[in-house]
Amino acid sequence: MKLAILTLTKGGYKTAQRVKKYMDVPVKIYTKDSFSGTLKNLVGELFQRYEYLLFIMATGIVVRVISPYLKDKTTDPGVMVMDEKGRFVISLLSGHLGGANAYTQKIAKSIGATPVITTASDVLNLISVDLLAKQLHCEIESLQKAKEVTADIVNKKRVGILSDISVDIPEKENIQIIKSKEIQDCDSVIYITHKIISDPFPRSVQLIPQNILVGIGCKRGTESKKMIQQLYEVFQDLEIHIKSLKKISSIDLKQDEKGILELGEYFKIPVEFIERRKIKRIENLFESSEFVKKSIGIGAVAEPCGYLISHGGKCLMKKRKKSGITLSIWKEK
Repeated sequence: MKLAILTLTKGGYKTAQRVKKYMDVPVKIYTKDSFSGTLKNLVGELFQRYEYLLFIMATGIVVRVISPYLKDKTTDPGVMVMDEKGRFVISLLSGHLGGANAYTQKIAKSIGATPVITTASDVLNLISVDLLAKQLHCEIESLQKAKEVTADIVNKKRVGILSDISVDIPEKENIQIIKSKEIQDCDSVIYITHKIISDPFPRSVQLIPQNILVGIGCKRGTESKKMIQQLYEVFQDLEIHIKSLKKISSIDLKQDEKGILELGEYFKIPVEFIERRKIKRIENLFESSEFVKKSIGIGAVAEPCGYLISHGGKCLMKKRKKSGITLSIWKEK
């Protein structure tokens, strides 16, 4: 987590130093003298490098310089604006997913400023769908559906939360954690599950926990496109949403296996390679292959790797072998 502070005046620089003193994350202050070129070009670079940007200058200037770089709320950094004397801090962009609302509160509290937050759910002290997703480390199925259900929350309609995982939020009169049989009493529904929903409530949105892990073994030189295809097939067969995939794991002998590395890159998730000695301790818990044992010293790869990275979680698929690829699917404990 990194914060860049941009200011154009001496007074703004003094305020930036006050803010930096209280922050618990790396902070870089950019002044008129610390960069060449235009402010707009500098902002273009910082949009890619920082999670938070704090501008100590007029809001109109900020709106103009950030406008060419706006993409969407899932990727844009949290942007905040402060006056030169540090009296007010405004959450300007990516209030929920980008964390600007929370960081605005943090900065304001640290220097005695007034936070200015305009998102309706925050003003009314209500949870929003995108903030709930962030708190629970979930992927959002559809940002458009998330907006619609958040609008229902703000407009005091009946919103039910149907969840497979523990949800610790203060329930309001119109927002309740429900059971399946209570769904017809709702105006809209928030599903929180890693499963594919075949017949969703007409007005609903799904939040997908990233809690599914995959152990994988393969023949040397197996192409990543074959692994990708098989992973999609397995998830479809198990009725698991592909966005729930959190991590892939294999034995340390495979740490240079191009196909596995490309698999992680394709899904934008980490790949963890586990030492053989750790697998050897638990390999007796799983079906073993004598051929594999003679080749690499242990008799199983996919299942023990899935077990270890899930921290002894629930096995959703022991193993499936096809075209030189072995997959095992686990739900995180």
